[in-house]
Amino acid sequence: MSDRRSAWFWLLAVLMPALSLSACGLLSEQASPTAGSLFFFDDDFSDPASGWLEVSDAEAAQGYRDGKFFFRVQALDMFVWDNPGLNLQDFTLEVEARQLSGGADNSYGVMVRYVDDGNFYRFDLSGDSYYAVSKLENQEWITLADWQTSPHIKPQGEVNLLKIVCKGSQMTFQVNGQKLVAVEDDSFERGDVGLFAGTFSDPSIEVEFDNLKIQELE
Repeated sequence: MSDRRSAWFWLLAVLMPALSLSACGLLSEQASPTAGSLFFFDDDFSDPASGWLEVSDAEAAQGYRDGKFFFRVQALDMFVWDNPGLNLQDFTLEVEARQLSGGADNSYGVMVRYVDDGNFYRFDLSGDSYYAVSKLENQEWITLADWQTSPHIKPQGEVNLLKIVCKGSQMTFQVNGQKLVAVEDDSFERGDVGLFAGTFSDPSIEVEFDNLKIQELE
């Protein structure tokens, strides 16, 4: 899958080369963790002013809709995402996700410890109940847990509760209360989180997210 953003981000890069392509640079700033306090982030996407980017073109769209945040991709091999503009190290993240349409050869999920557009971890689910964990390091994809199926992942049309725990170099990935895999990697110590949808050989997917909660760990 391509690591490129959809067309509007490339347009921004041409018009404003000094601006980072990360959504952190495009969104209004959210509160960031401060020393001596435990940070909690909660977004049910009921407020269109909560800071996520709404935009659309012929290949992809994203935005608030009916109290949720959706992504739609209509092109081959495209990966689109958005970030709330946080900077976290050790934390738990939960979010509800549902694939509304599209074939099996596509994915959606969560990014963690997002440093920039070329460096982050990624937790993928697919509409036919597969999952994978990978990282993009210096613009190169590296598999941390290869694609495999799980009976705990609900198929297209049903809501999955995703949970990620990041503590030090250990990252644990759960779905619907069941642990899928734990990986250890120390490439990225901290960074933003993100939500995404993407396609491979099937050029269509639509996904919605709801009730994003992040709790910093002591």
